[in-house]
Amino acid sequence: MLKFLKRVGAWLAAVFVTVILAVALQTQNIISRLGNLGADIGFGERLSMTTYDISHLGTLYGIFITLALGFAFLAGGLLYRGVKFGRPLIYSVAGGVAMLVLLFAMKEAFFDVHIIAGARDALGISLQILAGALGGWVFAYLTRNLTVNKKAAH
Repeated sequence: MLKFLKRVGAWLAAVFVTVILAVALQTQNIISRLGNLGADIGFGERLSMTTYDISHLGTLYGIFITLALGFAFLAGGLLYRGVKFGRPLIYSVAGGVAMLVLLFAMKEAFFDVHIIAGARDALGISLQILAGALGGWVFAYLTRNLTVNKKAAH
């Protein structure tokens, strides 16, 4: 039971990291585009906009990210059981793929519109994938000692 609770805690930590990074990166992508249009946005405004988005967009986006990473980490765990190597890479890829699938599933669900404005171009999508990959790495790192090594058990 303790291993299960530690995995759940690691999953929630990975979700937290992914949500914070995903929202902050999407906000900065939007601000960058505004800057390209001539808007002068200072550091204080950037920080204010980012914290606002984390507390508002992050709550709703976080629900979707929680589900996506849950499914991705289950799939990653099954893959790892088969190949028995590369845990950090497997979970990082799983997290990144989860974000990519999530973005396009949300687009389909919301009338062919990317509702995450900072993920409407290749850079924005790449940044979201990066956030998911880092979340996957966090999960792999926090659960590294929970994997049973059958050779060590004998």
